[in-house]
Amino acid sequence: MSIYDKDGIRLPEPSAGDRATQIGSSHRFTGQIVLGDGRGRVVGLESHLEMKAALILAARSSTDALFEQIAFEWRDAEAASRIHYLDLVVRRTDGRWIGYAVRPRGRVTPTYLADLARIKAQAVGAGFLSDLRLFSEDDVDRVALFNAKLLHAVRVPDPDPDAAVRTVAARITGVKTVGALVDETGLGGAGFRAVVRLIRSGHLMPIRHVRIDRDTEVCKARALPPIPDALDQSPDAGAAAPAHPS
Repeated sequence: MSIYDKDGIRLPEPSAGDRATQIGSSHRFTGQIVLGDGRGRVVGLESHLEMKAALILAARSSTDALFEQIAFEWRDAEAASRIHYLDLVVRRTDGRWIGYAVRPRGRVTPTYLADLARIKAQAVGAGFLSDLRLFSEDDVDRVALFNAKLLHAVRVPDPDPDAAVRTVAARITGVKTVGALVDETGLGGAGFRAVVRLIRSGHLMPIRHVRIDRDTEVCKARALPPIPDALDQSPDAGAAAPAHPS
């Protein structure tokens, strides 16, 4: 996705991965997704499970930025030097770096787990990661995935509806449904998307873990800042190249 500004189209930042992901395949899912605010940054994907994991992880409020295919040099059981490419790495808002090995359950073998445990011990010991976790289809929460797709779909600001919804949301003192907020603006679908953007930014918060729709109850999570001019919006920290931990 690109975003327009007064000088034309601003393309997303390129991938920050240490290796290029496969662009096309006749036998498996491959692709790219743009994550982050503003112009965003390209993230390469080599499986449908990786796409689901990237969307879910990127949507978490604890995620500051997400990167793919980050190289780590480790030593195997024979002390031979090897390179492992971490499928996804999350830089969290608390400063921790969490690596994810994305692998279908059927391909998680005892040998793979042993290697992963060795890589984790060395990566954490070297201060390269704070933790390394396995992500399989068992970790795909259907509600989280649905909401992550929705949050991603509305990422581009729409100044007028955003300002109208911000005005309405600023008056929330308790719990209100998404639909009630939309109806107060009278903006229909544009108003709904603007409300979801406030959920995406963490200014509104659903009070239950449910799919976000008109009936979802939300409360104010933090004070609402002025809406920036979408045409002048700059990339957020998620679009920057990773400063690898040492």
